[in-house]
Amino acid sequence: MNKKFQEFNEQRILSHGNQKESLEETIDRIKKRIINTGDKPHVTVARQLEFINELASFPLGKFLLQNRGLNGYWIDYLMEHPYQGRVKGIDTKGRSLTKFEKYLLDNDPIFLATQERYINCGKVIQNYLQEGLVFASLPCGGMRDLLKLDFSGVNNLRIVGIDIDYESLELAKKLAEEYGLSEKVEFHHQDAWKLPFEDEFTLLISNGLNAYEPDDNKRTDLYQQFFQALIPGGILVTSFITPPPDLYSYSEWDINQINSKDLLLSKIIFLDILDFKVTGLRSSLTTKLQLQTVGFDDIELIWDNARICPIVVARKPK
Repeated sequence: MNKKFQEFNEQRILSHGNQKESLEETIDRIKKRIINTGDKPHVTVARQLEFINELASFPLGKFLLQNRGLNGYWIDYLMEHPYQGRVKGIDTKGRSLTKFEKYLLDNDPIFLATQERYINCGKVIQNYLQEGLVFASLPCGGMRDLLKLDFSGVNNLRIVGIDIDYESLELAKKLAEEYGLSEKVEFHHQDAWKLPFEDEFTLLISNGLNAYEPDDNKRTDLYQQFFQALIPGGILVTSFITPPPDLYSYSEWDINQINSKDLLLSKIIFLDILDFKVTGLRSSLTTKLQLQTVGFDDIELIWDNARICPIVVARKPK
């Protein structure tokens, strides 16, 4: 594996952690960068250092500090929070959520849009559930979006989980057992840009992967892989993140649906502190054109309230 691909691969899966430094070393490095940069018009150095200490006080925050993103486990944690943590105020292990942790999970605009996407996506794919379907999820992560569907009356189906991250595959296997679906599920450790499948899946779901691809040609190549893997008449359900207004003048975000203080705090956490590189954001027009380029038609957008993370449903012509 060449160095360039390895770096890109590690950025996409975000699950191996930073093997070169401890959490304490990571925090020290981030604090030094912030101190050297100095106060910004919208946030002081002192305030950022307080936020770092807050992040370091709970597991999700620690993971974000070291990885600047989420792996399959933490994405599943985020998706399930509205059903568990938001109601009970505790995580899956019974630990009480901190005030700052609750903010991230209950108020951060990107996290809220992602949770809404998860809910909307579940409703969409539930409508396609019928006998004989072959479902695929790529990257599958924990694959709970498929595993928790209502399979009442459906016995003949096949569910395929595809991911380049071994930890996510192991999590999905564990969840498949919990949902009693192990016999209907198979898993593949595979690079999404090198899929071996052709005319195989009735429905393919892909969320999150394209957000880490800045190159439009590679992004189109990814959609071509999806197109090839689907049967004629097959359905692609994917999503993307639209550009925010402070970075792009053509932003589709509905600012009236977003709390300005929450939006500012999100910017401070993810851009100023975590130094998250925003490279894979695309408009709805660009995404539609890329899907049409590889052959998809009947393209439909399903928006979240803030128009941050829409779902795309597209069909491979028969």
